[in-house]
Amino acid sequence: MAEFLIYERDNWMDVPSKDRPDWTGYENVEQKILAKPGLTVEQKTKKLGLHEMKYTARYQKGDIVEARKDSAPRGRLEEASFLFLQIPSISLKDAKQYAKPLTDLTDVDYPIMLKRRKYYVNIMGLSFDEHKNVSLTSTEFNSRLKVKK
Repeated sequence: MAEFLIYERDNWMDVPSKDRPDWTGYENVEQKILAKPGLTVEQKTKKLGLHEMKYTARYQKGDIVEARKDSAPRGRLEEASFLFLQIPSISLKDAKQYAKPLTDLTDVDYPIMLKRRKYYVNIMGLSFDEHKNVSLTSTEFNSRLKVKK
């Protein structure tokens, strides 16, 4: 049986900023870059581009982060950010295809991460136990499995 780690939190870039609650974390960082004194337009453009790439590659709720054996040890802090989704009828080898990062390798010296993960699971309405475990049949899993656009 395979177990998936499913990201279950809202990313800090998508929630209100602690410094400016009227902006998201993304907007707050963007404004700090634009307001930073001493940077040329070229430097600001480069920093904004890197910030946009980081935003595009962020983890999002429902992302399949890892596939592993269901008996694998768990980290102490994993329950804070992840659901543990078990699919009894799927092998670990088959499960690993859903957890690969999506990377643009056109420049082998500097690969660009386009999105952290290609696949995500619609976690709305899932009920899980006190340790955030949830089990689905392969049919239920396939109906909830989505490909990021």
